[in-house]
Amino acid sequence: MKKGVAYSTLVILALVGILLVSVWSYSQLATGSRFGATITQRQKEDISISNLELAKQFMTQNLKFSSSSASVDIAANGGTQVPKTYWYCDDAPTPPELNEVHFALSNTTRNYLGAYISTLSESELKNLGVSVSPYNCIGIADPGRDNCLKKDTSNCESFTSSAMQGGLIEVSTPTYVSYSGDLAADVATDRFFNFYYKLYKDTKESGLTRSIATGLRDSCDTTNTAAQRLQFALEKACDHYEALFEEPDGKKYVTCEFEILCTDTVNPTACTNVDCERPELTQALCWKSSSAAKINVDLSALNKVFDSIGGKVVRAQASFAGIEIIFHLTDTKYKVSSAKGPVDLIWNLYAVIDVANQECRPINS
Repeated sequence: MKKGVAYSTLVILALVGILLVSVWSYSQLATGSRFGATITQRQKEDISISNLELAKQFMTQNLKFSSSSASVDIAANGGTQVPKTYWYCDDAPTPPELNEVHFALSNTTRNYLGAYISTLSESELKNLGVSVSPYNCIGIADPGRDNCLKKDTSNCESFTSSAMQGGLIEVSTPTYVSYSGDLAADVATDRFFNFYYKLYKDTKESGLTRSIATGLRDSCDTTNTAAQRLQFALEKACDHYEALFEEPDGKKYVTCEFEILCTDTVNPTACTNVDCERPELTQALCWKSSSAAKINVDLSALNKVFDSIGGKVVRAQASFAGIEIIFHLTDTKYKVSSAKGPVDLIWNLYAVIDVANQECRPINS
């Protein structure tokens, strides 16, 4: 009898043990399912965040490319969005002011970047669930006058562009993540502002008209025609521009060519009757707090105009020729990325000048 009771007790204990093991196993299985679900969710977020970072890198590269392409376009226009930017108009130095250059570079960059954003539906980013809304403003921060006027250009071979005001980057799958901050790109090996600041200072000092005057005084051989003397003087002007960008070691990466659009030594006004004035820029720069907006560049000290001899403005007593001309200044130091591929940066400088008649230089001078 006791033996039968003991056996029954063992059976009951075994059943209880099996039940406890079953409950524990179910509990572990449920916990594992919840843990597995957490891992799966984490993996989805990681994928979306990874795709978002990829999209930010892609847009930053597009911003850089848009800015370098814009620098090529604006340099070709002479510093503004006007296709012909006259740096001399009726003898007067009229270089574009810094706000004009910033405005043109900003707007053109924004147009390029907007075009790239519009093509995202055809890119791999679309397949990753990425969408981008357009940026409304591109801020421009240049290296500044002090850096760019040095003979050593190492601190004036880049500028920074920032995409702001808009530009929401969204990833919709496998989970939703987004980025609404600004993007910034360093546009390196681009000497756009090295050209601008040096040309601005030189133009305010009437560098072109002074070099032409020097060339005329040096070409007084009686066998030279007026056209030949003018050609010699313009070649001297090109020499002047190439010397302006000479490196500290004597290397010259900037080459100059000129194209005469109109010249007349008989009736000079026939070539100077050109609408070369630009309307005043009234639009404000779109960025408020970027580093570019904080650069307070005072160019007023560069506004003194010198004559060909020194210190004071002297009007020509007689005209030698009227001329409309374009100088092509090509930088061969670096190739700049553009919509046409890597190209040399070329600044085109337009001028309308009533060339002053110059007395021949004495032989013993």
